[in-house]
Amino acid sequence: FFAMASGFGGVVLALCLLLGLADPTLAFGSGLTLKIEAHALHCFYDEVKEIGERVFFSFQVTAGGSLDIDVTIDGPDHPDIWAMERESEGRVLFKAPAAGEYQICFSNKMSTLADKTVQFHISVGDPMDAMKKKDDAKRPDSIERSIIRLEEGLMEIRDEQQYLRTRERVHRDTAESTNARVMWWSIFESALLISMSLGQVFYLRRCFEVKRQV
Repeated sequence: FFAMASGFGGVVLALCLLLGLADPTLAFGSGLTLKIEAHALHCFYDEVKEIGERVFFSFQVTAGGSLDIDVTIDGPDHPDIWAMERESEGRVLFKAPAAGEYQICFSNKMSTLADKTVQFHISVGDPMDAMKKKDDAKRPDSIERSIIRLEEGLMEIRDEQQYLRTRERVHRDTAESTNARVMWWSIFESALLISMSLGQVFYLRRCFEVKRQV
């Protein structure tokens, strides 16, 4: 890897990756994909250690039915922090009003038959806040802080790229499904027109036939 990294940008990128691997406090986000059955409710929990800690959540329905889902976020002492109904995607960034366990629920109870596939991402905390709480001897200098900020920016870019890729895939599937429906409807119309044309020709020939009496 270091043979491939050239220049200051390559060195910074290598340091970012090494720092992310070496310091677990930087791995503050998680992303999952799950399938939610019809009439089902799935909940996930994440721990917030301090009041005012940053919480970022995003989701997107990638397959199933009308691509809609109900989402709620509840805090330990503050229910209904955020909620959306019958939405295909959404994002929220808020500061935790209380420390404790936060609940994120996906509800597919409105669906009678269709299962839904949901992709979501949860990010709790800020790497810089964790670094600031360290002892003076362990606190990062200006270069390390810049590297941390660069890594945080790279993670945001990665999440945005993943979001755009998922969005593009959903729209492509929708376009392909629409094209398939248009094609089969065109084939049905063509077959119907041919059948009607043949029926009219047969009917007109019967009208002009002369019946001879023997």
